[in-house]
Amino acid sequence: MSFNQSGPNPSATFGTYNDVSGDQTNTTTINRIVNLQAQVSNQDSNTHRALIRELKDKLNPSDFAGDDRPECLENTRKETLDSIYHWVDARGYPNVLLLIGAAGTGKSTIATTVAGEYQRRRQLGCHMFFLREKSHPGNVLQSIAYSLAAYNQTIAESLVDQLKGRGDLGPSNLKTKFDILLREPLYAAAIEVREPILIVLDALDECGTPESRRSLINVLRNRLSTLPPNFRFIITSRPENDILAFTSPQSPNVQTFDLDNRIDENKIDVFTFIKHELEELRSSETLRVAEDWSWDEGLQRLANAAGGSFIWASTAIKFISEKKLDRFERLKSLVENRNMPNLNELYATILKNAFEWNEKEKEAFIGVFSFILFGKFSLSDEDINGILGIKTAPDVLMYLRSLVVYEPGNRIMIRHTSFSDYLVSCEGEPWHIDPSVQRAYIASKCFERMGDLLIYNICSIPSSFALNSDVPDIDIRVTQYIPPFLKYICCNWIHHLQDVSYSQHLCSKLRLFVYNQLLFWFEVLSLTNTFNHHVGPALLFAIEWVGNNDPDLSSFLRDASRQASIYSEPISEKYADKARRVEYIGRRSRNDCIKTIPVEWRYVSTLSFSPDGTRILSSSFRGVYVLDATSGDTITGPLVAEDDESYLLSAAYLLDWRYVVVATTNGIIKKWNVLANCLVLERLISDFQIDSTCTATFSPDRKLLVSGKKKGRIRVWSVDTGEQDGGLLEGHTSSIGCLSFLSDGKYLASGSGDETIIIRDMDERRVKIGPLREHSEEVTAVSFSPCGTNLVSGSKDKTILVWDVSTGKVLRKIICKDEVFSVTYSPNGLFILAGGWGLLSMWNVADDTAAPKVFQVDGHRHILQALFSPDGGRFASRDDNVIQIWDASWSTEETKTAPEEQGEITSISLSPGG
Repeated sequence: MSFNQSGPNPSATFGTYNDVSGDQTNTTTINRIVNLQAQVSNQDSNTHRALIRELKDKLNPSDFAGDDRPECLENTRKETLDSIYHWVDARGYPNVLLLIGAAGTGKSTIATTVAGEYQRRRQLGCHMFFLREKSHPGNVLQSIAYSLAAYNQTIAESLVDQLKGRGDLGPSNLKTKFDILLREPLYAAAIEVREPILIVLDALDECGTPESRRSLINVLRNRLSTLPPNFRFIITSRPENDILAFTSPQSPNVQTFDLDNRIDENKIDVFTFIKHELEELRSSETLRVAEDWSWDEGLQRLANAAGGSFIWASTAIKFISEKKLDRFERLKSLVENRNMPNLNELYATILKNAFEWNEKEKEAFIGVFSFILFGKFSLSDEDINGILGIKTAPDVLMYLRSLVVYEPGNRIMIRHTSFSDYLVSCEGEPWHIDPSVQRAYIASKCFERMGDLLIYNICSIPSSFALNSDVPDIDIRVTQYIPPFLKYICCNWIHHLQDVSYSQHLCSKLRLFVYNQLLFWFEVLSLTNTFNHHVGPALLFAIEWVGNNDPDLSSFLRDASRQASIYSEPISEKYADKARRVEYIGRRSRNDCIKTIPVEWRYVSTLSFSPDGTRILSSSFRGVYVLDATSGDTITGPLVAEDDESYLLSAAYLLDWRYVVVATTNGIIKKWNVLANCLVLERLISDFQIDSTCTATFSPDRKLLVSGKKKGRIRVWSVDTGEQDGGLLEGHTSSIGCLSFLSDGKYLASGSGDETIIIRDMDERRVKIGPLREHSEEVTAVSFSPCGTNLVSGSKDKTILVWDVSTGKVLRKIICKDEVFSVTYSPNGLFILAGGWGLLSMWNVADDTAAPKVFQVDGHRHILQALFSPDGGRFASRDDNVIQIWDASWSTEETKTAPEEQGEITSISLSPGG
């Protein structure tokens, strides 16, 4: 991109992009951001440059730069362009224009032309172009905001003010992000910026999948019209169903421009384009036409074949012109073909003419284009050569410039997504690419290359005691020994593994990698400053991918993940010599407190582990967050609808950990995909009484929602239908304070302000035993033992009681110094865990004479909840704004000396896995 701007209102088409290594870096070269900062404006340029640097670090914008694409040929699309220019400049029209059309109708060329016109007027605030499989909706708002901040200093100043004290924006919902990043800064700038400012979002249908971009589409549809009207948004897309939601009756503030309705203009302009391009070739004598050949008739036949499709015409012209010799023969072969090829047939003609398609050429083509299609970022020929271990990528690409944008050493891009569609759908052709086969091939190749290239002390650092930052020539060493393609593999192998289903072949590759190169991989990530960002998610996703197919490998990966979490800070700063300590994984003793996780949301109201123990589901009153159980990083959240003003009652993982189910105070059950951060199901609960509900919980199979009422009654709801399931469950005379299911869902225990406990058989919906009356104040917590024979309860009367479920007799009484709010068994049933003011304690169930194990908590933290991981090896605790992960191992040595009293017990809770 050439970036030129000056004067009081410069235009900004910014560029930062994810490079092949997985980092956010500057587009093409570091000079891109230097130019941006050097030319931002004449309004106190030093201050503006400083603001842009600060915002780049905070927003981490992605590259969706769209200015390197061609503009319309002069005197073509004139009617369409004039209509769009009029819309941008006139008052009274909606501030959003949706430009839709089928593939090849020229949407992107028109968008680029309009953007170019307003850049020349210094009224272009942002121009983005999205690429399939390489653009993610999660970073779009930040990237728009960054570009607009580069355009205008007032926007930059307001944006910096909005971000102060907010920390990471990742956990914020998109509605909140929109207001922080766009609404407030643009209104601040609207006082001084009165002329129209254009923002172009080109090919929005290529940004993620309909499911992953659902929240983005919703917030754009509902919120763009709330911005100052002089900020004008052009959105281009194919007519995909989710994008067409912009045109619904509920979205009257959107102007629609359908290119499919302008086919006559398209045909005329396609002819003009073909004539212009071929006459330029002819006048330069690079196309020598026979004197007796009917030139005008031939051009018209080409235009007729294009049928108004600019992509057909453009591809045909490039096919003709890329041939060094016999260009005229190629022109004649197209024109004189009685059955003029459609677009796919044209692609086939180009490919057929490029190679002989022997096995060697076929293998090279499919290998190179698989990475072009399925790579996580746009790669260069050098990157593809390195990943595949070949030297032939340039030989493949140099003959296909009509289909791809290719210059040696630069990023490769498919010229049009219709070619990608063709390659994966042309079964039977030698150039057909089978997505499932080639995605598996890419994942396998990543493991092979890491096996070949990862070694101990890869950068030959002389001392193992120095921090990476203290090695004087560390950058030179990293550049010399860790090429970009290797960094790409190390950062992205897990994403390629996620693209394919489990197979024994790939599992064996993964096993060899983690047993032999895992710590060498740690070293590369440490040296390239990507350790914290990639290790935790990669190991967790690997655990999920392996599942129950290889228990030993899953166990090893869990131990590796735990160790990576414990030592993440020192490893990320210095790695040398740690790679020899593989024997410690799974055996090294650990401190009791493994990780402390400060949270940025106001109040942590619930806590639970995912079924595999690799994630923590944490909720505030307004949303649900998914945390990495080892690093503590927020993986996704908050899971809350953009227009949701309700509060959360209960949240739980489904057995398929990709989904969580949530119940809110406005009587709605929501199912969320936690990977895509999108709502997939909403169910209204019939006759839900908001004000009278005290507590709620889901059954273990997540088919039922049980709510406890202030008057002591319990209602059961079907999650699938939202209807009440059965009659009221009565027996308590005061408000329900706690509910707990047995792990198989057969029994439900309830505790109440009437000081009693009732256990119900949920198959027959009858009381099994109770009311149980031994507590002298409100019962605040009840939890079954894993086998279901015992129940533990906690109360404001400062006691914990263990009950025999069959007889209702008290088997054990534990006296505490203060109120008890929750209790839980370990998954193996051997321990009871309790939390209190400034301490956590665990009792041995089998030996009531043994002193409890005391877990030391810094200061006098008020522990509100504690629960075991499904494997029982760890537990999590929380107070209002801190979550901690603990080692749950029990040693008799640790319990020989215990405090005389156990202190105030304020939180104890059941593990969902138990």
